[in-house]
Amino acid sequence: MKISILEYLVCPSCRSKLKLKSKSKSKNEIYEGNLICTKCNDKFKISKGIPRFVVDITKDFVRTEMAFSEKWKTHHTNHHAKDWIEWQKKWFLDRFDWKSIKPFNTFLKSKEFILDAGTGIGNSAKMLSVNNSSTVFALDASDSIDFAYKKYGKSKNIHFIQADIRQLPFKKSFFDYIFSDQVLHHTKNTATSFKYLTKFLQKKGHISIYVYNKKAPVREYVDDYIRQRTIKMSVAECTEFSKDMAHLGKALSKLKKKITISKDIPLLGVKSGTYDVQRFIYWHFLKCFWDESDNFDRSVGVNFDWYYPKFAYRHTPSEVKKWYRDLKIKIITFKEIESGISVTGQKK
Repeated sequence: MKISILEYLVCPSCRSKLKLKSKSKSKNEIYEGNLICTKCNDKFKISKGIPRFVVDITKDFVRTEMAFSEKWKTHHTNHHAKDWIEWQKKWFLDRFDWKSIKPFNTFLKSKEFILDAGTGIGNSAKMLSVNNSSTVFALDASDSIDFAYKKYGKSKNIHFIQADIRQLPFKKSFFDYIFSDQVLHHTKNTATSFKYLTKFLQKKGHISIYVYNKKAPVREYVDDYIRQRTIKMSVAECTEFSKDMAHLGKALSKLKKKITISKDIPLLGVKSGTYDVQRFIYWHFLKCFWDESDNFDRSVGVNFDWYYPKFAYRHTPSEVKKWYRDLKIKIITFKEIESGISVTGQKK
């Protein structure tokens, strides 16, 4: 934990100042210690260089965060690989309607305080920290934050924090850009989590989110049917099932076959067109992800990411637009793809 972060952090419960009691430190970094609220006396541990504010210990919260902790323990290496980082970056630029990285970096130059709400293993925080004039606060509730800190902790303008995005240790109206990609749908209520985040956004500030899109009706039915069982599995059991889905996805992908649908089938949510067989089954009937680069472990991780977490809500475009409209946040870009909905808006 960089000592400079102290001027920005507050108690997530009462918003009062925090005092530091360090146990292990270097010149500019605190490795072990405690942050103590000057008003309510709540205590928050600093360990392995990370301030830890997670205080919600409900069963559902633990189950969801354990899912991602277990995932990243196994898959952090292949998701830190250069090819995956580059693929994710290109996917991000396309989803949020940035033509290239240059205009996005220009956009970031106007941002002083950036919140990466759900950084995972930190790749997004690194992307957001390109301008030294910006300060990025990258947080995650799961143990993925340890892998993020280990990989990117030396970056001068990134602060890594373990915290729940529904209990933030910051003052209201603090950030001029909030980024929450593939995270909100894993909280206990996507809409209220989004509303909570916007309380920390400055007037004229921007917020970008990506949430799961509702899929074709049969795929939705199968997802619910399977997830009713997989969320009750042990980590080992769900990992084995995720391997089965990866093997299935691989087998379908290796067919290298296409299917042409001559006309729309509205009842099934199928639109006319030509599809790769694996993609056709994937989007309309069953999630069996297979990484196009033939990375089996990465494919298992993506499937596990879907089947194990307690919460994995899907939403319609009209729902998401209503969230922005109700909170008086003007939508700047809006893009719907099969997997999800990407939106950037500006607070009025």
